[in-house]
Amino acid sequence: MRKCLIQYVISFILVSGLGLPATILAQEAHLHWNNGDSLIGELIQGEDDFIRWSSPFFSDELVIDTKAINSIVFPQRPVEVTETFRIGTVMGDSFIVDIIDSDDDTLLCKSKRMGEFRLKRSAIYSWENREHSRLLFDGAHLSSWSVNAKNKNINRQNQTNSLQHKDWNSGRAGHPQTNKQKSNIFYPIEWPEGFEIDFEVSSTLRPPGFVFSLGKNLYEALRIETWVNELVVVQGTLFESILKIEPDRRSFRLRLAYDQANQLLKLFDQNGNLLLELNDVEQTVESAGVYVYNRGNDLTIQRLRVYSQSEFTNIEKVDFTKQRVHMMNGEVLYGKLYVENGISYVKNVDGVKKDIKLLDVDRVIHPGMKRTPIDKHAALTYIDGTNISGKIERLNSDIVILNTAFTTEPISCSYDGVERLLFHSKTITKRDTGDFDKMFFQTGSLKGHVFFDNTDPSLIKWKPVGGMTPLRLANLRSLRIQRNNKSVSRLQSFDIKRFPHLLHLKNGEVIPCKIVSYDKTNIEMESPLLKTTTIKADFVKGLEFTRGKTHGRKENRNPITITGGDKHRIILEDGRIIEADIMREIEGEVRIILHENKVISGNAKFVLDGNANENDAEILKRGVQLLFDPLETKADKLDKKLLRALIVPRFSRDNPPKHLLIANNGDIKRGTLLNLNGQTIQFESKLKISTIPINRIARIVDISDEKADNVKIQNQQETVKKDSLIPNKENKSLSEIRFALIHNPIVIFQPNEVKGERLVGTSAIYGDISIPLQNIQYIHFGEKAKSFKSVFADWVVRPAKEPAFSTDR
Repeated sequence: MRKCLIQYVISFILVSGLGLPATILAQEAHLHWNNGDSLIGELIQGEDDFIRWSSPFFSDELVIDTKAINSIVFPQRPVEVTETFRIGTVMGDSFIVDIIDSDDDTLLCKSKRMGEFRLKRSAIYSWENREHSRLLFDGAHLSSWSVNAKNKNINRQNQTNSLQHKDWNSGRAGHPQTNKQKSNIFYPIEWPEGFEIDFEVSSTLRPPGFVFSLGKNLYEALRIETWVNELVVVQGTLFESILKIEPDRRSFRLRLAYDQANQLLKLFDQNGNLLLELNDVEQTVESAGVYVYNRGNDLTIQRLRVYSQSEFTNIEKVDFTKQRVHMMNGEVLYGKLYVENGISYVKNVDGVKKDIKLLDVDRVIHPGMKRTPIDKHAALTYIDGTNISGKIERLNSDIVILNTAFTTEPISCSYDGVERLLFHSKTITKRDTGDFDKMFFQTGSLKGHVFFDNTDPSLIKWKPVGGMTPLRLANLRSLRIQRNNKSVSRLQSFDIKRFPHLLHLKNGEVIPCKIVSYDKTNIEMESPLLKTTTIKADFVKGLEFTRGKTHGRKENRNPITITGGDKHRIILEDGRIIEADIMREIEGEVRIILHENKVISGNAKFVLDGNANENDAEILKRGVQLLFDPLETKADKLDKKLLRALIVPRFSRDNPPKHLLIANNGDIKRGTLLNLNGQTIQFESKLKISTIPINRIARIVDISDEKADNVKIQNQQETVKKDSLIPNKENKSLSEIRFALIHNPIVIFQPNEVKGERLVGTSAIYGDISIPLQNIQYIHFGEKAKSFKSVFADWVVRPAKEPAFSTDR
């Protein structure tokens, strides 16, 4: 059978069967820990050392130490930007503002999201106009690379060329991004006599490896490319070194200017400093255009703008050592730009002023400025590329106030168009090695500790890593807790010789007991967990009498993940083998594609933050832990003998057998359990009643059609809930929780209190229950906790295949 493709986009978001609609999840912010944990919710308030966070999975607000937090990722809601200039600082900040006033040391800037603030001139690294009258092509968005785009500079002779960018996707802010080596992207342009290109690429894991060429014919075209630890410019067999590449470099920003009349090529850095000048450079003719090729792990085109040169530029001799203002028409004015009372002018070193129109400024160059990164306490990034770093003074759900190095006073930044707030960006991320419990839910996972608190009505609380206090859980949300092995005692809490049997209920519960009697209506038994001694037979799926040969569940506790090249494999303990593909997308995000029939329905999103250097094996292991509940396993395949026993002959369809009896030697008898006492059972099969010793029986399973019995069982449950004998005097709805204990027991009930070392509660089926805290291994909350697939779920009668008659009969 052809395998179906199920996509998972793994900061995890499950869409079907998991209680939270995709539209709601898309509107939630995500809080990410340094250890890779994540939690959806809403920011309330905070300071530099702590934040308050509200999440639908907890009834209490989280108070988290920011040393444990990596970032907050906000829902992406693009906001139109109208400000004129983009300014970059020597510290690495970048923002969009209007200039409304100035003095010798500062600029008074105004922004919708940052308000008014004074910018230190000494902190400015780059200053440029966002719009340009001579713009030919803007490749910063993947949609712009389509050959069908309306662009007058498309080479019409090459319009039939198919665009090969199938391996590229739209990253943050729409930037073209790829995670596949040797992938390329091309856009045809008929080069004018003179042109300029502003080009920036980045990578997340290591220095970018790339080729940037002025045509598809790489031998003829002039190209800029990386050679191991060097950036070079190449044409044909000639090459020149541009600069050495440092190991911690993650981006390149270059400006290329070409003058056809003089066959002159100049390369500048972002600040306008001349890096290289080449003569006798011939223009590309064959397959002309911009071509980008990925040589590394991942590559993002942050910026690619192509401008035509004005005639003014061709005759102007630029002094690259002087501070200057470049105008849209190519004119260069030396001096400092000022804005006073709505009037803009450039004043040179001699004090001579020249009035200009501020909107006609292309860029302002401060030569000699160098990057001087500082320790960043926090960084606020926006979808449009704005990045602001500083120390958090305070924050709330609307704004964050940052004390930055480039302003004279702290600035108040709104979240309009925000992408993420990064805390302590210099923190080195390490995986937690402590003995933590783990919580798994639709959108991620949390490490921490589970507490059983008898002083609070909720009883069960959770304290995440970095949390100040334990939190009450919102029981309506589907989640599970897996306790650390060191917290779980593997010793039996009861005498197995006294309670040698297992009772399997139809809702998946497994109860250790000693079965005393059965009379078609009720089962009488003794159990170390239950106070009651009687359960209605309609709730029971199976009885197991031989503990040494139980029909147990194979827990997927330690799945094996195998990686190699582009292929990955997951081997679960229940025998499933799943092939997987891992695709790295925008920074911190990974897409996992599973290939298996009917693994799980729906989509999921898994956001890996805090450790971008994780290898595929680590990523896959974390994904498997989230997507596969250890208890939700594939049922054992029914053997031919058992399957044959479940098939009902045509003459028995109206009155099918109710039970299967499995003897210790493997023999199977189909019929109806009539009676059971402490030593023997009475079993009717083929109208004959047999008396069989219990010590010869392995198990008896109810094989009736459960779908037909569902309505009847639900009605019985409602009756039991109203029974005055069950201690639920307030008549409140039961918040049922599923507890899986070591060595098979699984029980579903509402916890009421902690007595000593035991958790006491109430079940809608069997009333009072008490379980040992030290034996609890898994805890499930929400809708999934109320019913669980029994290991005998597939043991159901099925009709025999109808004979195929020919048309003449």
